[in-house]
Amino acid sequence: MIENDHVKFIKRCLEFASKKIMLTVYLIVYSCLAYAQRIDIQHTFVATTEEDVYKLYDQMLDSARLSNMYMSYDAIYSTLAASDYFSIQFFREINSKDTLIKFIQSCKENMYGNYICERSYSAYISNQMSIDFYERFLDYLKEIEKRENYFLKRESTKQLFYIRQILIKQYESGKLDERDSKKALELIEQTALRMINDGDSFFVIRRNEYITDNIRQALINVIANPFYPAEYLDFYISQQDTLSIDTVGIPINIRPRFKAQFTSEELEIYEKELALYEKLRRFLMYEKIGRENGMSAGQAYLQRRRDWFPDKGYLPINTIADYAYQYQDELLIEHLKEFKIKHPDYPLNHF
Repeated sequence: MIENDHVKFIKRCLEFASKKIMLTVYLIVYSCLAYAQRIDIQHTFVATTEEDVYKLYDQMLDSARLSNMYMSYDAIYSTLAASDYFSIQFFREINSKDTLIKFIQSCKENMYGNYICERSYSAYISNQMSIDFYERFLDYLKEIEKRENYFLKRESTKQLFYIRQILIKQYESGKLDERDSKKALELIEQTALRMINDGDSFFVIRRNEYITDNIRQALINVIANPFYPAEYLDFYISQQDTLSIDTVGIPINIRPRFKAQFTSEELEIYEKELALYEKLRRFLMYEKIGRENGMSAGQAYLQRRRDWFPDKGYLPINTIADYAYQYQDELLIEHLKEFKIKHPDYPLNHF
């Protein structure tokens, strides 16, 4: 069942309180509610059954899809701080057979002593489940990879490394029977191939003993085709809203100024119309950039977003080069030397 940990806490408090005299009841319930009120904005979500694992993960991915850093700049910054987009961190392991996965909101005290919760969630997955469970969870993530949404694709593949680490630990524990040992080894290879082919991630080669011929061939294919897919950038640009780079809805009397320049009366208006001031600043910035480069403000905005997009150009080929050099992998070295001749502009390590 998916249930907020704080709801569980209050229930336990109320159950305990019902057994005590009235004064004790009052004190216990009051302390429970005070505790719950203080951290009400910090959320913890737990899945205790496999069915709920998929429901909860779907919910988290949907929240991430609706508020992510690949959306329009305006969609994020018009009403939210830059750190307020929804994000799911990499999985960490938990030693639990009751909790399958868990998400805990990141909260901390800021420099002013205020308790602040961000829209970032730490993610945890049990390392005590069966090999069959991890196989089914990997199949679930594979279905997400098929969606025509670059952001969701990256969110699903980024967790593969940590699931693979759990599989390696179970395989090396010596506690698996012959069937599960064989299946674990297959999943270790399959997960590595998915990380390379679908996730553009080459961290799998940190463990030399699990590099198979299939994995080596996948790395050779990357060296031969060393660029991020063009659809990554295409999808990102498709999420941008150039219509937001304008002055529609901004009163003529609003002018961009530093906050310290406002009178107390103007400051009150400024606080109420902050989004309009921010929109005007963005428009004037891109209008200036566009004017200097023969573009409209909207075109200048798109160009800036293209320039800032991280997943374009070369894939991290040096990760492969570092591995090949460390383990003197002759086959990979041969292909890396060919890569250097074809792509002299890439700062290749070691060769």
